[in-house]
Amino acid sequence: MKNSCIVLEGGGLRGAFTSGVLEYLLEKDINFDRVVGVSAGACVGASYLSKQKGRNRKVNVEYPSDKRYMGLRHLVISGSYFNMKFVFEEIPGKLVPFDEQAFYMNPAEFDIITTSLSTGKSVVITKKELSAIGIDKALVASSSIPILSQPAVINDQLFFDGGVADSIPVKYALSKHQKAVVILTRPRGYRKNQTNSRLWLNFAFRKHPKFLETILKRNEEYNRTLELCEQMEKEGRLFILAPSPEFSIGRTEQNYEKRLALYNHGYRCICNEFENLLFFLNN
Repeated sequence: MKNSCIVLEGGGLRGAFTSGVLEYLLEKDINFDRVVGVSAGACVGASYLSKQKGRNRKVNVEYPSDKRYMGLRHLVISGSYFNMKFVFEEIPGKLVPFDEQAFYMNPAEFDIITTSLSTGKSVVITKKELSAIGIDKALVASSSIPILSQPAVINDQLFFDGGVADSIPVKYALSKHQKAVVILTRPRGYRKNQTNSRLWLNFAFRKHPKFLETILKRNEEYNRTLELCEQMEKEGRLFILAPSPEFSIGRTEQNYEKRLALYNHGYRCICNEFENLLFFLNN
């Protein structure tokens, strides 16, 4: 689709919804000029660009049941609830190989959103920069959840989850394109409450005041972005797809059946909205 963009929200294992959506788009050979991904959204977006059908289901729906994938044991041992070496090295390198050559051969732009620990601002890592940085390092940076993960190091700078500063980067997308497709991982009408971890966050990031300010105000910024999305959708600049409330799961969902149900729900949602999507993209 000429001059088109798709934005993929993060949300840990809630990315199962996005995985189902992208699987259908792969089957229909729907391509975008730009993919903008945050955290889990960036991870599933990479497999979408490498055009590996079925890969996101294996990695984001099936493998989380493996004890090597995540858990408190990993948090204690390595400082990260998600086992980063297993998820970003062993799985893509051996168990469910990521086709990096196909990824780079795809002409689409790919932007990974991260958050700088020093400035508290979002940092975009472009596809051109990935060859020097390494796509695995960039994806780890965008997926490093504060408190549940250690910060990722890129060029001697520390980064956390892109969702801290810019969970749904529609402003960035609309600065590049007239219209964009947005895949959310929370139901329509959802609004984020103020965090219950203020005391712990104040302690953990006391030496990084700008980052602390960003993370403490994250709910306000997130909710403002959702309001912008709703307005831009009314104006015909965004096409939004979001899961139904009954399929909601946590970002560290342990139940395989729930993850699978959310994946299938995403697949059905885009199937039902496919004609509307084509109309949006072509008009």
